[in-house]
Amino acid sequence: MKHFFSFIFMAVIAIVSCNAQILWEVSGNGLSKPSYIMGTHHIAPISIIDSIDGFNEAINRCDVLYGEVSKEEMNSLETQQKAMQLSIAPADSTLDKIFTPVQFDSIDNVLKKYTAGMASLQQLVMLKPTLVATQLAVMQSLKAFPDFNPQQQLDSHVQSLADSLGKELGAFETVDFQLNLLYGQPIAEQAKELLIAVRHDDEMESFSHKLANAYKSQNLDLMYEYMNEPILGFDDASKKRLVDDRNQRWVETLVELMPQKSIFVCVGAGHLPGESGLLNLLRQKGYTISPVK
Repeated sequence: MKHFFSFIFMAVIAIVSCNAQILWEVSGNGLSKPSYIMGTHHIAPISIIDSIDGFNEAINRCDVLYGEVSKEEMNSLETQQKAMQLSIAPADSTLDKIFTPVQFDSIDNVLKKYTAGMASLQQLVMLKPTLVATQLAVMQSLKAFPDFNPQQQLDSHVQSLADSLGKELGAFETVDFQLNLLYGQPIAEQAKELLIAVRHDDEMESFSHKLANAYKSQNLDLMYEYMNEPILGFDDASKKRLVDDRNQRWVETLVELMPQKSIFVCVGAGHLPGESGLLNLLRQKGYTISPVK
């Protein structure tokens, strides 16, 4: 689950604390006007925007919006084709070949649990284990966010709002880069992670609800605590590759752009907190980071 976590659970998050906030202002250090950083959850309904203090003012003040990837590239037919190609397992590594009959049935039972028996693992037998794990995690999150509309994804919606306001759009990464993060690990490792997810299904479902509630509460401290839950298998090497290294690259981009234009950053909320999070890295660069009110 650790790879999918970076796109769904991190791309997110009740205790009131100084970090009970998902929209932050970046100022000082010679900037002529502030920039902003907003954390998102990919399964949250777009109505969450109504509860984010200062959102409308911030997006109106910015010159450029930067997301993880551009909505045009993410939604393009070419991207959909690439994703499908990458999700297909090699002929010798289909799900019925890499799992024992008992393991196969266990995964099938969990899948049927979330689809009321309307989908079976046999229907997905040609796909890589990561895609099955992804679908299970999405279905768990959907139970925590019953108002989510798959046609209105939060990150894309914010980009569309900025576009309608005449703002420039930019992206930190390409879809190819993110697809490689998601599907690039060895099949054996993907299979191991899917089995862990299935064996801990009840815990993962409970975790999805906790994470959703933390995000609704805009509690970055609690979200960061959840990111380090042992059940996720999110070890130091994975965190470095999937979060820390990317954060460092994004900050370098922001340091170059912010003196020229006001940037509205819209990325998964899991990238914001912690010692290696965007907020702290920018503080270390000399910027003032303040919650938007």
